[in-house]
Amino acid sequence: MKYDVVVVGAGPAGSTAAKYLAEHQVSVLLLDKQSFPREKPCGGGLPTRVIERFPYINKFIESISCGSITYSSKLNYKLTIERDRPLLAMVQRKTFDHELVKLAVEKGAVFLENKQVVDLKRETDKITVILQTGEMIDAQIVVGCDGIRSVVAEKAQLSEKPRKTCVCIYQETPLDEKRLDRFFTKKRMVHIFIKTLGIAGYGWVFPKKNTLNIGIGEFEPAVNPSKAKVNIKEVYEQFIILLKEKKIIPEEISTDNCKGGLLPVFPLEKTYADRILVCGDAAGFVNPITGEGIYYAMASGEIAAQVILTALHHTDTSERFLSRYQKLWKREFGKDLALLGRFNNQWGEDTEKIVRLMSKNKTFAKFTVGVTGGQISFSRYKYLIIILYFCVSIKEFFQKKAITPIVPLSNNT
Repeated sequence: MKYDVVVVGAGPAGSTAAKYLAEHQVSVLLLDKQSFPREKPCGGGLPTRVIERFPYINKFIESISCGSITYSSKLNYKLTIERDRPLLAMVQRKTFDHELVKLAVEKGAVFLENKQVVDLKRETDKITVILQTGEMIDAQIVVGCDGIRSVVAEKAQLSEKPRKTCVCIYQETPLDEKRLDRFFTKKRMVHIFIKTLGIAGYGWVFPKKNTLNIGIGEFEPAVNPSKAKVNIKEVYEQFIILLKEKKIIPEEISTDNCKGGLLPVFPLEKTYADRILVCGDAAGFVNPITGEGIYYAMASGEIAAQVILTALHHTDTSERFLSRYQKLWKREFGKDLALLGRFNNQWGEDTEKIVRLMSKNKTFAKFTVGVTGGQISFSRYKYLIIILYFCVSIKEFFQKKAITPIVPLSNNT
């Protein structure tokens, strides 16, 4: 078999790249080691900018959440946000990813499932993809969208070991709409527990159309190495008990169907090589504060496809030419990932203050939630957020400071 481009991995990054290339009459093969539809460890919450940039995914959105409740680590403070416009769009990853694959196929991409890539062989005039079955596929360029354990990144000597990761436990539980309305209202209020039960991360409750997604994630780079390692499964079970005590979820929900997942936290230092580009989780494109990666996956897939079109047009698939891919993704979202990455270690610190301050100032809360949730650019609003933080902190300080009242002197004194 021979194609212009082989895309390895049919998640949002791979499907987006394949769709874009096929739309521009490039012969493209999309491969995945699993059969579709398939499960994917994920909360399924999309920041609204995903829809703004890729409006065609609107028909794949299952429900919209228009509010959230964020709890501090010791549960002393909480921030409630309710609004008329969307805060998060909810999807079932099993369905969402499958629909993106079908869309790429409709545009002309060829999709082969249950095809595991085990090696790559680069030559002067082509790159050969070698499958576990022994099959070989020739191409001009390979795009690695094959997740955190990317074979493409490894064979191109782009992967970093050990990679810094976020470990998560989650479950997707069926629940009828009436009960979801009762527990989470028509706004489908999202619940976020900052540093819940002492983990260096957070817990979430995402109500959807007729399912409930519950999970916790811990960012390993923020874990204090002097502390004993926690059993994430045991913490998750305690989290479910806590949610029931707070009457946030129904009593009958169990942990029988929970599953684990692993996410990268920081981008690879280099995301290109001769005849090779890597995107999405394979490149480490994940929000290092929340773990959300669909926006970065789809954006990087499209950017990679744009660079590939130019490379094929100029018949130049060299590392030097493909290096413009890294310049483009850094220009679009690299600054945000770098800035957010500086705050990743805050998951290991006390978070009571930040939630307390957000609960006291709506403007500070709006921008903080916006940048951490991926709704708006951190690099664009960082100075405003810093100013708001200090203003709210100073105001709180003076409100707490006891002021001794001045007693007027009497005429007899």
